[in-house]
Amino acid sequence: MRQKNMWPMLIAVFLILLFLLLIGSFHYRVNYAKTEVITSVSDDGKHTLTVYMIGEPDWPFGSTHCRFDLRNGNKRIVKEPFSIHDDGVAASDNNFAITWQEDRVEILVTASEQPDEMCIIYFDGMVGWMKKDKV
Repeated sequence: MRQKNMWPMLIAVFLILLFLLLIGSFHYRVNYAKTEVITSVSDDGKHTLTVYMIGEPDWPFGSTHCRFDLRNGNKRIVKEPFSIHDDGVAASDNNFAITWQEDRVEILVTASEQPDEMCIIYFDGMVGWMKKDKV
């Protein structure tokens, strides 16, 4: 008789755990999931720059959180977070123009609701940002 009374409680616990799992996976996807936007390799093949979108754009019509990840082989040189303001649209390769130099990579970041910005990441780990005038 006692085991029959436990089934509703076990089912309720299972449903609560399933609900918490769904909420947790949604929270992870919206705030923390790393989505690769574009990857570029230097001319000599030694360095790789990957642009990631972190989570989903802020709702509604908010910032899109991203990150530059510069590597020399398997060694990370720079992990640089930034945001773009593009009316709540997810980041795409259209937002970035990547140019490789001998000692650095230059990334032009463009979006509809912000001035163009240039991020310069040197192979020694230094990072600089500057606003660019539209031509």
